[in-house]
Amino acid sequence: MKIGFYLPLNQHWRQNIERLSSSFPRVEFIPDPDRSLAEFDSLDAVVANPVPRETYEKARNLKAVFVPFVGINHLPADLLLERGVAVFNCHGNAFSVAERALAMTLAAYGRIIEFHNDLRRGTWHGFWVGKGHEDFWHSLQGKPCAVLGTGAIGQALARLLSAFDCPVTGFRRRLGEGTPQHFTRVTSDLSDAIRDAEVVFVALPLTAETEGLVSREVLASMKGKFLVNVGRGGIVDEEGLYRALAEGILAGAAIDTWYTYPAKGETVGDPSRFPIHRLSNVVLSPHVAGSTWEAVANNAVQTVGNVAEWLRTGTCGSKVDLRASY
Repeated sequence: MKIGFYLPLNQHWRQNIERLSSSFPRVEFIPDPDRSLAEFDSLDAVVANPVPRETYEKARNLKAVFVPFVGINHLPADLLLERGVAVFNCHGNAFSVAERALAMTLAAYGRIIEFHNDLRRGTWHGFWVGKGHEDFWHSLQGKPCAVLGTGAIGQALARLLSAFDCPVTGFRRRLGEGTPQHFTRVTSDLSDAIRDAEVVFVALPLTAETEGLVSREVLASMKGKFLVNVGRGGIVDEEGLYRALAEGILAGAAIDTWYTYPAKGETVGDPSRFPIHRLSNVVLSPHVAGSTWEAVANNAVQTVGNVAEWLRTGTCGSKVDLRASY
């Protein structure tokens, strides 16, 4: 049995791999990305960041792929399904993503960015300078929320929102699994989920079923609501989002996941074909919600735990449904 690791390995990864190796002395672990890539065609399993399809095509011995994060859109699902290769992901960044979603919402409701930028220029707001209601901000306390997606991120977000006494309606396409803790209720009807919500959080994976789910029509119906997207850009119609924000239909938005990204090696580029990033009612984040030191450590622990469970039992609880893309 040979298991490779094709990803940058920091001390968290190396420490966990060492423990894994001690527990399974008969398994050959390759904690070297270059060697793992060179020997990809002889691996029985791999923990890997994205690699080209042709690399997977040559890997005839492969039985399992462990993705060290949530998204699996980069994988050749058809090929892996055809060969019966199991795929497992992890949700070590779920709390960090939920925390970012909440932080961006609080920043918007509290007018934090606006007041911060003004005070840096020496411009004051508030009663100290004789300002009244025009300088008030809004509390999130008790605001009805909808969380589209009741997976690990959605559940972490609902838990955080419970501290603000927010009633939370969850949306998921398949019912019958009960109502997760901290959700007031769960529905499979999108219109029902967002109807009474003041804040709508998108925490879904991008799949064939969710792409464009928050359509132009849906956005046009969201008068006065605040939209937060920490799922994927393609879930929310790009032009519809811009129109709804520019025309004052949406009260505002906080966005971490976008539509266009800089080319590899570049650091400059607009995040959309439309000037969403220039609107004053938008809080911007460059797709870094899961990029915390804590999430990196959690991903290492969870992924190595998945490998250990697979070695012991032949499967693990984080198995992905490749047909559903999550």
